[in-house]
Amino acid sequence: MKKLITLATLLQLGTASASVVAIMDTGTDLSHKDLAPKAWTNVGEKEGSLTDLDGDGLPGDVHGWDFTAEGGGSAKAYNDKYNYLITADAVKFYTLYAKYETKTINQLEFSWLKDKVNDKNFMNAVNFVGGYVHGTHVGGISALNNANAKVMSLKILPTVYEELAAPAAPGVEKSVEPVQLEFDFSPAKMTLDEYNAEIVKSAQQQIDQMTPLHAFLDFHHVDVVNQSFGIGHEAAIGFIKSGFQDNIKRDPTQAELDALVKLYFDTLREKGPEMFAAAPKTLFVIAAGNDTSDNDALADYPADIPAANKIVVAATNGYTEIADFSNFGATKVDVAAPGVAILSTAPTQTYLPLSGTSQAAPFVTNAIAQAKDMNPALAAADIKAIILGTVDVKAFLKGKVATSGIVNKARVLRAAELSKTMNVTVAIAKAKAEIADVASPKAFAKRLPGMTLNYKPIRPSLLVKMPLL
Repeated sequence: MKKLITLATLLQLGTASASVVAIMDTGTDLSHKDLAPKAWTNVGEKEGSLTDLDGDGLPGDVHGWDFTAEGGGSAKAYNDKYNYLITADAVKFYTLYAKYETKTINQLEFSWLKDKVNDKNFMNAVNFVGGYVHGTHVGGISALNNANAKVMSLKILPTVYEELAAPAAPGVEKSVEPVQLEFDFSPAKMTLDEYNAEIVKSAQQQIDQMTPLHAFLDFHHVDVVNQSFGIGHEAAIGFIKSGFQDNIKRDPTQAELDALVKLYFDTLREKGPEMFAAAPKTLFVIAAGNDTSDNDALADYPADIPAANKIVVAATNGYTEIADFSNFGATKVDVAAPGVAILSTAPTQTYLPLSGTSQAAPFVTNAIAQAKDMNPALAAADIKAIILGTVDVKAFLKGKVATSGIVNKARVLRAAELSKTMNVTVAIAKAKAEIADVASPKAFAKRLPGMTLNYKPIRPSLLVKMPLL
């Protein structure tokens, strides 16, 4: 009779090795009680040092770095300035939205949720909270049930709260100042050729920002990096069209807009491999996006960048269906993982259930870190092969992700354990024979008629400018 090995048994087999897990996000609150014991500590630096002691270019980076802070960044890798916005109602919103997504919400709860979705001021704060806690939430998933993990907080996404402007007084015209997210062009009218050049420059700047950050990861021998952010096709259309209007002083034709968006992503794909090459021994786990779009047809960054040391992750609702918000791609997305109503750490010592490919990605990051702990001799390519080769194959994922499967963490860890005494290919085959698929419910819950919300999870954008290392 085949002997099945449980996940708990596999965790007990792990070594004392400490995998280094970097969270590149909105900042990870390492003071949270679940994360504090797992905080990465740079032994080459000293708290509060104004001198770079270890030669990585960042003075005093004991637990990570805030690359968005003014003046070249800050060793305070998490900024707690907006903790006050994590109110009881904000927590209630995400708690009930999780029930809505899992189809367990009742009519009274739905009515409260629907009223809040229609409250612009409330949703302005709640959406900010979703981004603000994002890095802490992702960090908690990445390190869950892994006492050995060492979590590095790298804040590369800004968190600046802006209240909605008060309505103008009757008879007074409201003045709105334009916000420029990406470009900083001259107010003079540009030619189409000049704007094309700026699009190429903008894409190159994205790579120029990320490459030294990846080199920093390589310097510190980071095993796995979670990147739950990106620039989707629709977001690119938005800022490219806005820039066109501001700088060429007219609306682009559809052909012009299509060509500019293609130019932007083509440049990212051409230049992007150099940023992953800067950390060749590190595995990068990337969220596929929350636009319900096909990444094979509509480009996404950094998911689409060609690189051997990356894994792109779609989100599922448990092990039964692809999440209704998740991007997919038969060739551009590698695997899927649970990403709906995932309870994890948040600032102020609390917990929130959040959804997104942002939450699916760290599920995979977690499996990679534990596999590395199980067998520290595994190279990044070996662990990627194990992740992709041990999935639960699902019919509903055929044509949606390259492996047609969801990551099976127990099977990943068994393959990592077996790889200590045999080659990886054989270890994968044996793990597949020994470890069963994760059990799935036989029936889906059904949402009550009329319960539909016009709201979906967001993935933080990378349309920011950071000081270079």
